[in-house]
Amino acid sequence: MVIPVAPINKLHTENKGIPIGVLWQSIADRVKGSEFNERMESVRRDMGPKLTAALVEQLNAQGYQAQALEGVVRPAASPDNLDYAKLPTSEPVLHVYFNEVGMYSARFSSDYVPRVNLSAYLMDSKDGDTVYSETIYYGADASGDTSGSVPANARDRWGSFGELVARPGDVARSYDDAVTALATRIARNIRANTAPPR
Repeated sequence: MVIPVAPINKLHTENKGIPIGVLWQSIADRVKGSEFNERMESVRRDMGPKLTAALVEQLNAQGYQAQALEGVVRPAASPDNLDYAKLPTSEPVLHVYFNEVGMYSARFSSDYVPRVNLSAYLMDSKDGDTVYSETIYYGADASGDTSGSVPANARDRWGSFGELVARPGDVARSYDDAVTALATRIARNIRANTAPPR
Protein backbone atom coordinates (compact mmCIF):
# COMPACT_ATOMS: atom_id res chain seq x y z
CA MET A 1 0.00 0.00 0.00
CA VAL A 2 1.24 3.46 -0.87
CA ILE A 3 0.60 6.16 1.71
CA PRO A 4 -0.52 9.21 -0.29
CA VAL A 5 2.40 11.60 -0.64
CA ALA A 6 1.76 14.95 1.03
CA PRO A 7 2.74 18.05 -0.93
CA ILE A 8 5.74 19.95 0.38
CA ASN A 9 4.89 23.20 2.16
CA LYS A 10 7.04 25.46 0.02
CA LEU A 11 9.24 25.42 -3.08
CA HIS A 12 12.68 26.88 -2.44
CA THR A 13 14.98 28.74 -4.79
CA GLU A 14 18.63 29.08 -3.93
CA ASN A 15 21.36 30.95 -5.76
CA LYS A 16 24.87 30.07 -4.55
CA GLY A 17 26.50 32.17 -7.29
CA ILE A 18 26.41 35.32 -5.15
CA PRO A 19 29.05 35.88 -2.44
CA ILE A 20 27.84 35.10 1.06
CA GLY A 21 27.07 38.08 3.27
CA VAL A 22 25.61 40.41 0.67
CA LEU A 23 22.54 41.66 2.53
CA TRP A 24 20.70 43.10 -0.46
CA GLN A 25 21.18 39.84 -2.37
CA SER A 26 19.82 37.84 0.55
CA ILE A 27 16.71 40.03 0.63
CA ALA A 28 16.35 39.83 -3.16
CA ASP A 29 16.65 36.03 -3.02
CA ARG A 30 13.87 35.85 -0.43
CA VAL A 31 11.62 38.02 -2.57
CA LYS A 32 12.42 35.92 -5.65
CA GLY A 33 11.76 32.70 -3.75
CA SER A 34 8.40 33.98 -2.55
CA GLU A 35 7.46 35.06 -6.07
CA PHE A 36 8.50 31.68 -7.48
CA ASN A 37 6.51 29.84 -4.82
CA GLU A 38 3.38 31.88 -5.56
CA ARG A 39 3.63 31.31 -9.31
CA MET A 40 4.11 27.57 -8.84
CA GLU A 41 1.43 27.06 -6.16
CA SER A 42 -0.72 24.64 -8.18
CA VAL A 43 2.37 22.67 -9.23
CA ARG A 44 3.46 22.40 -5.59
CA ARG A 45 0.01 21.18 -4.49
CA ASP A 46 -0.19 18.62 -7.32
CA MET A 47 3.24 17.04 -6.77
CA GLY A 48 2.08 14.79 -3.91
CA PRO A 49 -0.88 13.28 -5.77
CA LYS A 50 1.18 12.92 -8.95
CA LEU A 51 3.97 11.12 -7.09
CA THR A 52 1.44 8.85 -5.38
CA ALA A 53 -0.07 7.85 -8.74
CA ALA A 54 3.38 7.36 -10.29
CA LEU A 55 4.51 5.15 -7.38
CA VAL A 56 1.43 2.94 -7.72
CA GLU A 57 1.97 2.68 -11.48
CA GLN A 58 5.69 1.90 -11.22
CA LEU A 59 5.28 -0.63 -8.39
CA ASN A 60 2.62 -2.43 -10.40
CA ALA A 61 5.00 -2.42 -13.39
CA GLN A 62 7.52 -4.22 -11.14
CA GLY A 63 4.97 -6.95 -10.38
CA TYR A 64 3.58 -5.71 -7.07
CA GLN A 65 -0.10 -5.19 -6.39
CA ALA A 66 0.09 -1.61 -5.24
CA GLN A 67 -2.65 0.87 -4.55
CA ALA A 68 -2.98 4.14 -2.66
CA LEU A 69 -3.99 3.74 0.97
CA GLU A 70 -7.15 5.63 1.82
CA GLY A 71 -8.14 6.91 5.24
CA VAL A 72 -4.68 8.00 6.42
CA VAL A 73 -5.04 10.44 9.31
CA ARG A 74 -2.22 13.00 9.37
CA PRO A 75 -1.23 15.30 12.24
CA ALA A 76 -1.89 18.87 11.05
CA ALA A 77 1.40 20.25 12.36
CA SER A 78 3.52 17.44 10.94
CA PRO A 79 1.72 15.55 8.15
CA ASP A 80 4.48 12.98 7.66
CA ASN A 81 4.87 12.09 11.33
CA LEU A 82 2.61 9.04 11.08
CA ASP A 83 1.79 6.35 13.61
CA TYR A 84 2.16 3.30 11.36
CA ALA A 85 0.36 1.06 13.87
CA LYS A 86 -2.80 3.16 13.38
CA LEU A 87 -2.85 2.93 9.59
CA PRO A 88 -5.99 1.30 8.16
CA THR A 89 -4.14 -1.74 6.74
CA SER A 90 -2.14 -4.78 7.76
CA GLU A 91 -0.23 -4.78 4.45
CA PRO A 92 3.30 -3.37 4.05
CA VAL A 93 3.19 0.37 3.44
CA LEU A 94 5.40 2.64 1.38
CA HIS A 95 5.84 6.06 2.95
CA VAL A 96 7.50 8.63 0.70
CA TYR A 97 7.90 12.27 1.60
CA PHE A 98 9.57 15.28 0.07
CA ASN A 99 12.57 16.74 1.89
CA GLU A 100 13.20 19.66 -0.43
CA VAL A 101 11.75 20.81 -3.74
CA GLY A 102 12.75 23.89 -5.68
CA MET A 103 15.34 25.32 -8.02
CA TYR A 104 19.04 25.68 -7.34
CA SER A 105 21.79 27.74 -8.94
CA ALA A 106 25.23 26.47 -7.95
CA ARG A 107 28.28 28.57 -7.17
CA PHE A 108 30.02 29.69 -10.37
CA SER A 109 26.86 29.05 -12.39
CA SER A 110 23.95 31.27 -13.36
CA ASP A 111 21.78 28.31 -14.39
CA TYR A 112 18.88 27.18 -12.21
CA VAL A 113 18.18 23.43 -12.18
CA PRO A 114 15.45 21.38 -10.45
CA ARG A 115 16.06 20.04 -6.96
CA VAL A 116 13.72 17.30 -5.73
CA ASN A 117 14.96 15.34 -2.73
CA LEU A 118 12.86 12.76 -0.93
CA SER A 119 12.94 9.86 1.48
CA ALA A 120 11.25 6.51 0.97
CA TYR A 121 10.44 3.87 3.59
CA LEU A 122 8.81 0.49 3.00
CA MET A 123 7.47 -0.62 6.38
CA ASP A 124 5.80 -3.70 7.75
CA SER A 125 2.70 -2.08 9.22
CA LYS A 126 2.21 -4.94 11.70
CA ASP A 127 5.50 -4.58 13.58
CA GLY A 128 6.93 -1.36 12.16
CA ASP A 129 10.05 -3.03 10.79
CA THR A 130 11.71 -1.19 7.92
CA VAL A 131 12.03 -3.36 4.84
CA TYR A 132 13.62 -0.70 2.63
CA SER A 133 14.68 2.89 3.23
CA GLU A 134 16.55 5.39 1.15
CA THR A 135 16.96 9.10 0.53
CA ILE A 136 17.07 9.92 -3.17
CA TYR A 137 18.37 13.12 -4.73
CA TYR A 138 17.09 14.37 -8.07
CA GLY A 139 18.70 17.09 -10.14
CA ALA A 140 20.75 19.71 -8.32
CA ASP A 141 21.97 17.43 -5.52
CA ALA A 142 22.36 14.27 -7.62
CA SER A 143 25.86 12.88 -7.94
CA GLY A 144 25.66 10.57 -10.92
CA ASP A 145 23.11 7.90 -11.72
CA THR A 146 23.02 5.61 -8.70
CA SER A 147 20.50 4.00 -6.38
CA GLY A 148 20.10 7.23 -4.42
CA SER A 149 20.83 9.76 -7.14
CA VAL A 150 18.95 10.66 -10.32
CA PRO A 151 20.31 13.34 -12.69
CA ALA A 152 17.80 15.86 -14.03
CA ASN A 153 16.90 15.96 -17.69
CA ALA A 154 19.63 17.99 -19.45
CA ARG A 155 17.07 20.35 -21.01
CA ASP A 156 15.87 21.45 -17.57
CA ARG A 157 18.04 24.47 -16.85
CA TRP A 158 17.25 28.15 -16.91
CA GLY A 159 19.90 30.86 -17.30
CA SER A 160 18.39 33.35 -14.85
CA PHE A 161 15.65 33.72 -12.29
CA GLY A 162 13.71 35.89 -14.75
CA GLU A 163 13.83 33.12 -17.34
CA LEU A 164 12.74 30.62 -14.71
CA VAL A 165 9.60 32.51 -13.69
CA ALA A 166 8.80 33.44 -17.29
CA ARG A 167 8.50 29.75 -18.27
CA PRO A 168 6.20 28.17 -15.66
CA GLY A 169 5.01 25.48 -18.08
CA ASP A 170 8.57 24.24 -18.63
CA VAL A 171 9.25 24.34 -14.90
CA ALA A 172 6.07 22.34 -14.21
CA ARG A 173 7.12 19.78 -16.83
CA SER A 174 10.54 19.50 -15.19
CA TYR A 175 8.86 18.58 -11.90
CA ASP A 176 6.66 16.04 -13.70
CA ASP A 177 9.85 14.51 -15.14
CA ALA A 178 11.31 14.40 -11.63
CA VAL A 179 8.22 12.70 -10.20
CA THR A 180 8.26 10.01 -12.90
CA ALA A 181 12.01 9.41 -12.58
CA LEU A 182 11.88 9.21 -8.79
CA ALA A 183 8.88 6.85 -8.74
CA THR A 184 10.62 4.62 -11.28
CA ARG A 185 13.84 4.59 -9.24
CA ILE A 186 12.02 3.81 -5.96
CA ALA A 187 10.06 0.93 -7.52
CA ARG A 188 13.21 -0.54 -9.06
CA ASN A 189 15.15 -0.15 -5.81
CA ILE A 190 12.40 -1.89 -3.87
CA ARG A 191 12.33 -4.71 -6.43
CA ALA A 192 16.12 -5.06 -6.20
CA ASN A 193 16.20 -5.03 -2.38
CA THR A 194 13.20 -7.16 -1.41
CA ALA A 195 11.87 -10.59 -2.16
CA PRO A 196 9.97 -10.93 -5.45
CA PRO A 197 6.24 -10.24 -5.18
CA ARG A 198 4.01 -13.25 -4.60
